[in-house]
Amino acid sequence: MDPRTILSTLFCLGLSAQAVFAQDQVLPVYSIWDVTLGQPVTEVPDSEVGEITCGTNGGPPGRELASFADFLICTPEGSGLRELQFTYDDEQDYVARALELEYKALQGGTSVYAHPVLVSMLVDPDGIVQGRRIVTDDRVSDLVRRTAFTLIRNFKARYDHWSLECADIPMNEGEQPVGNQFVHELCTGRSPDGGILIAIEASYLRKRGQSAVNQETQQVNTGYFESQTRYDEVLAPYAPVTSP
Repeated sequence: MDPRTILSTLFCLGLSAQAVFAQDQVLPVYSIWDVTLGQPVTEVPDSEVGEITCGTNGGPPGRELASFADFLICTPEGSGLRELQFTYDDEQDYVARALELEYKALQGGTSVYAHPVLVSMLVDPDGIVQGRRIVTDDRVSDLVRRTAFTLIRNFKARYDHWSLECADIPMNEGEQPVGNQFVHELCTGRSPDGGILIAIEASYLRKRGQSAVNQETQQVNTGYFESQTRYDEVLAPYAPVTSP
């Protein structure tokens, strides 16, 4: 939305939004947590989100869609589910900038627990939402990306009543720690009623070929590390997907 339009609207309202935005957190109009598993995807309001695209299993946005109702355009995953990625409506972000306000919830766009993320719904061939996916966004600065693996702590706290089973994944051939730290953890769980399954995976490591120092120039290789948290939640009998 054009910031000038927002400012004009605020002026007409007597800048009453000042009180709304003068808080530490402002929630998006529609977030990934507002998605109801088991509902038709056509019930998800197109007008309350930003861009709608086909998902790429945690990767960058794919083909742009005019509506969630166009889900059949997207290529199904191995499970038969189609990933529909969306961004949060940026109107409140523009308002905050226009008013020169600072708050955490929408800082950096689409985010979960203040971490920039990619969010998606997983939809079956009949158009029913069967799951949701959250993956930290790699398209951010190295400083922000470096802490992406810590998002797993928030998810573990959110689902501590699900009796999560967590395990450290051993270092694969070619992988290395970042400094003296190596993290690769996978947690799985099932809802108390047994109807929902989740998988949460976090990694902080160097993959094969991601050396800390360029052997020819002896310069530090900036950004040569993986730091990510991935969250998959699906209705049974579907199974959550871990990193490819």
